[in-house]
Amino acid sequence: MSAAPASTPPPARPTGDEPYDGGPAAVWAVCSWVLDLAVRMLGRIDVTGAEHLPRHGAALLAANHVSALDPVVLLVVAHRCGRKVRFLGVQEAYDHRVVGWFVRAGRHIPVVQGSPSRAPLQAAERALRAGELVLVYPEGTIPREDAQVGAKGGIGLLALRTGVPVVPLRSRGLERHLVRRWRPWRRLRAQVAVGPVVPLPDLDGLRGGARYTAVGSAVLEAVRAL
Repeated sequence: MSAAPASTPPPARPTGDEPYDGGPAAVWAVCSWVLDLAVRMLGRIDVTGAEHLPRHGAALLAANHVSALDPVVLLVVAHRCGRKVRFLGVQEAYDHRVVGWFVRAGRHIPVVQGSPSRAPLQAAERALRAGELVLVYPEGTIPREDAQVGAKGGIGLLALRTGVPVVPLRSRGLERHLVRRWRPWRRLRAQVAVGPVVPLPDLDGLRGGARYTAVGSAVLEAVRAL
């Protein structure tokens, strides 16, 4: 009697350490056009300071986080400026049946909240060293309206390790368009401000994580000042 075939193990969840293969570049180009068309149909985005978004080379984009629609709007803004962006996003987006296809096609980087893994930051660093744009939310979460959340150290680590410019962005209006409260008759009206490269603070006397926190705080302050 032949042995029973071994069961196929379920696919491992991505950790951000794998080199995501989103298929040919044309696949994401089509996705970008689809997202842009969807945003145009749903409403309007007003952009100021678009000249500060680098047209070539690597940069860290740092933005405030007010809605689950933030990444879509900022991807469209970059697309209209002729750039592709990879962002760090929560694992749940990758597990979603529909949204997951788009984020995998764009080779975005999953983050498991609460996990100590450094794999997402390592993947982001590789992307920056390859000349890409990487979008990071310094707050790491969507804060409550009455809460002041400090910056995480991840963006400071990436900025200091890679030496790429850090460009702040601030979105307004998206607070009213949380996905869980979205209704077809609600028109998307968003404003996105792009600021100049953030100068790094004086780090003399700081060591280790304190350096990363200081840079993150300076970046978040620049974002909030827009």
